Amino acid sequence: MAEEKPGNVTMRVRIGESEIEVTGPSDFVEKKIAEFLKKQASGFTITGYGKVSIPKTTEASKVLSPKMSIAQFFKKTSARSDIDRVLAAGYFLEKFKNQDNFTASEISDTIREAKIPPPRNTHDVINKNIKKGFIMPSGDKDGKMAFVLTSDGEETITELLKA
Repeated sequence: MAEEKPGNVTMRVRIGESEIEVTGPSDFVEKKIAEFLKKQASGFTITGYGKVSIPKTTEASKVLSPKMSIAQFFKKTSARSDIDRVLAAGYFLEKFKNQDNFTASEISDTIREAKIPPPRNTHDVINKNIKKGFIMPSGDKDGKMAFVLTSDGEETITELLKA
């Protein structure tokens, strides 16, 4: 891989099977990503440095409401295992609570808020999701390890919402 020059940024976007990764000055990168998004689907826009607005899919918008409670959200999914429930809780925190990332304790609290028993070892279930490629570490949050969903994790939740 080529060495990056100071002041350059790298951004990668994947939509379905199409993917683009661009490195360069931020205005160049944003321009190229905007062109890619325009070619792939309508409705995608760059809303600011490093931020891309992606419209809800028609499948998801049919079943999801922005003011939905976690209990209502879990009822809309076919999540039956601890792995699926942890993934769904992470999705809820990111998409409905607008959190950039989440901790294991936030996952447990969210599942408990839905009146569902959380996993006995939430960290272990998060690690299983990491091995599947559904969740990845994203640094620290208040001194605790933080995580985010991957695009594969989001696709998995979309499938659980369809079922």
